[in-house]
Amino acid sequence: MNQRQIEAFRLVMLRGSMTAAAEELGTSQPSISRLIAELEQSTGLALFTRNGGRIQATDAGSAFYREVDRSFVGLEKLVHSAREIRQFGTGRLRLVAAPVLALSFVPTVIERFLAAYPRIAVSLEMRSEGTIQRWASSAYCDIGFSTATPDAFGVTSAELYRLPGVCALPAGHPLTAKKHIHARDLKDQHLILPSYADDTRSALDRVLRQAEVNQVPTIETPYGATICAMVSRGLGIGLVNPLATLDTNPERIVFRPFSPDVLFRGFTVCPQLQHVNPVVQAFLELATETMEREHGHFRSDVVVRA
Repeated sequence: MNQRQIEAFRLVMLRGSMTAAAEELGTSQPSISRLIAELEQSTGLALFTRNGGRIQATDAGSAFYREVDRSFVGLEKLVHSAREIRQFGTGRLRLVAAPVLALSFVPTVIERFLAAYPRIAVSLEMRSEGTIQRWASSAYCDIGFSTATPDAFGVTSAELYRLPGVCALPAGHPLTAKKHIHARDLKDQHLILPSYADDTRSALDRVLRQAEVNQVPTIETPYGATICAMVSRGLGIGLVNPLATLDTNPERIVFRPFSPDVLFRGFTVCPQLQHVNPVVQAFLELATETMEREHGHFRSDVVVRA
């Protein structure tokens, strides 16, 4: 890529034809055509479509021209812009996530992703587990973040995390004096438990039975964020995904490690497509990297934030 090619491209876009651009540059139309062809080869972009004697800018050509027009100050930034358009396009990334992920983890990944790829528009929807599975199966989303084991047809999935649940206690509750909560400690307590829509409920019921904690829960809800909100209001004690502890008010709710372990799992769910989407791949890699980076902090944070 060189300055002469950029000048030719810019004039073709401004004047609407190679002939008009050639007249302004004082050269021939074949010379302009050759410069455009060389620019397309060096950037890897199809900048124009040709129909007889007429040309029309492609989407990639229009996106690249916006960069040329905005920053007609040097070639280094343009080389980077061309590579980014070629690799990631100028499209939209559609995400859907379960509440515990949509309210905490996924926004963190989006922040890091947009810092690296600011031209990609991102949409995030918060939906139920069933909706996430259906949207991924029908390619209505690009990536789903689920807390239920994927079972939809036509999707690819991968485990994102496997974390032991933590006990959520109202600030000032007598059990906050303990550094660790065992299931037997919950006997005769008001419990706020995940509903049976949550994969962890059966495992939690088994743990409570073994500890002879058989009372009926005061409240049931499928969402960890809702459990934390109710615990904050003193309505009971809950067991939650460690991701739900993020951004809570330590003056109203505290968390303790819980045993025996009740594992919370998370998954990425994507439509099963023939061609790899580089935008999707980049976001998945960043999500995995972010989770690996944060994974070790959750249990230690429970004690530190207490």
